[in-house]
Amino acid sequence: MRVVIDTNVLISAIFWVGKPKAILNSARKGNITYLTSEPLLKELINVLITKEKPFQVTSKDANYIVKHLKEIAEIIPTKSRVSICKDDADNRVLECAIDGKADYIVTGDKHLLDIRVIKEIKILNTAEFLKI
Repeated sequence: MRVVIDTNVLISAIFWVGKPKAILNSARKGNITYLTSEPLLKELINVLITKEKPFQVTSKDANYIVKHLKEIAEIIPTKSRVSICKDDADNRVLECAIDGKADYIVTGDKHLLDIRVIKEIKILNTAEFLKI
């Protein structure tokens, strides 16, 4: 299974135990292929180091996290451009999934979840994905 894991799910997987961590652990074990892109990794770093967010991770630690994610991920060079979502960052998730020929997008983002399917790629929350 080829899966794009959205930033909100990754943040939960990094900081807490639960369904998101189970999905990330599946990628670590090689049970799923975790797809990401440079724009998505850049967004993750920005979320981790933003002072308004509760994480306030140092740049050094954020880069360390991303380095380890890259070791288990397939980095997709994105060429597609979509503008379906109001939040442009959500469009980067869709582009990664399309260009990476993903089977699933796992997200907690309501706007992405409302789409449900794009180009045969199913968009699921963590609980729905873990049932598969």
